[in-house]
Amino acid sequence: MSQNSDWQRVHPASPIVHGWLAIVGLLYIYWQNTDELSMAERFSGERLKWTVVLGAAALLVVLAFYFLSWYFTRYKLTETHVYVNSGALFRSQKQARIDKVQGIDIAQPLIARLLGLAELRFDVADSSESVLRLAFLRKAEAHELRQLILQRATGPSAANPTASPSQAPEHTGTFAANTPEASTPLMAKVPITRLFASLFLQLPMLIGTLACVVIVVLWLSGITGMIAAVLPILLSFGGWFYKQLNQGWNYTASATDTGMRISYGLADTRQHSIPAGRVQAISITAPLLWRLFGWYKLEVNVLGTKSDELDNLQVLPVGDFDAVTRIMGILLPDLGISNQREVLSTAVSTGYNHGFIGSPPRAKLLSPAAWKHQGFLSTETTVISRYGWLARTASFVPHHRVQGTEFRQGPWEKRRELAGVRLHCAGGNIIGYLHQIDAQTAAEFTLAQAERQAER
Repeated sequence: MSQNSDWQRVHPASPIVHGWLAIVGLLYIYWQNTDELSMAERFSGERLKWTVVLGAAALLVVLAFYFLSWYFTRYKLTETHVYVNSGALFRSQKQARIDKVQGIDIAQPLIARLLGLAELRFDVADSSESVLRLAFLRKAEAHELRQLILQRATGPSAANPTASPSQAPEHTGTFAANTPEASTPLMAKVPITRLFASLFLQLPMLIGTLACVVIVVLWLSGITGMIAAVLPILLSFGGWFYKQLNQGWNYTASATDTGMRISYGLADTRQHSIPAGRVQAISITAPLLWRLFGWYKLEVNVLGTKSDELDNLQVLPVGDFDAVTRIMGILLPDLGISNQREVLSTAVSTGYNHGFIGSPPRAKLLSPAAWKHQGFLSTETTVISRYGWLARTASFVPHHRVQGTEFRQGPWEKRRELAGVRLHCAGGNIIGYLHQIDAQTAAEFTLAQAERQAER
């Protein structure tokens, strides 16, 4: 593989991965156009014969198109670049400089997984999304090619890819100093029982369950006309449930030489590489019922590495505090304060220890249930903020990642000398949110952030 100097084609089974939807579409069209026929009539008679002939012709055209697409899709790896050429009628030529590659994700859609194939998705520096995809290769070949490219991208530091995180102390910071698992490459794993429990303890699940009960009651009562009004809610719930289940199924997070790698997937499997140096912001969320068990969800804004479904990349679907500290020790090892583990504990819970500044008592009328939880801490390196009532969120935004500062003060807040500050950053929609703090404190903080940005 290291001597790949000639153009090579992707796996010959790639057209099947791309084209199976066309076969399903043809079957669906036939079924819809024969809905007035019985099951026996659908599969007999003159009509079936002509349907088979026309369907076979259409299928041949589709397969021919995908065959040409496969035939003209080639790739080449050199010492400095990865090239991918594709397209029969409209040619596309893409390339990625190896020294700019930050990570390579491996994706396996369901059909590709059944065929033992995988797709490479390149994360290139200075790009908001993958600019180059290589689909499909044998899974083993994809992993080998990925490892080779990353070794060339990182140079001699990648010569020992099996090195453990304990040999790279900059990854773990001081978060997990009291955690014995910190010396192992595996940072977090989500058990299936915890995943299902976390899904059933979220608000969308409760709404979906209520919609199911309503549909059953209406059906038993003979009021079928109302089911159409509830059915969209149930369908939306089903899509949400599968997405959350897929993103948490068989989830693992492991430390790498440059950051962290996560893998997950039920039908479609994914592997994301997260370079620690490209993390722009982190949010830790604890829904109401999760707090009973001490569970959290962790998401990040990352330049160039995004989920297919979300703006933010979910790096921990559900986990305990120890799992959060291990992941934070990789992605944001320096919070600019010595007692980082204690500060993190305060950030994801409540209280004003370790220098946290909260909302004054005059904010109680505006946020009667949340004002005691709201607060922030600005350290030498990071702005830590927390807000929310039912679902509590703690955000972590490094000072040098702040793209803009927004001072917010509505009429009700102005009367009570309160204000809010929002910190915007790139790579997703996670923000730092200083909610309903003292107006003078908010103004001083905004001025200090403006000075920091001017000095950069």
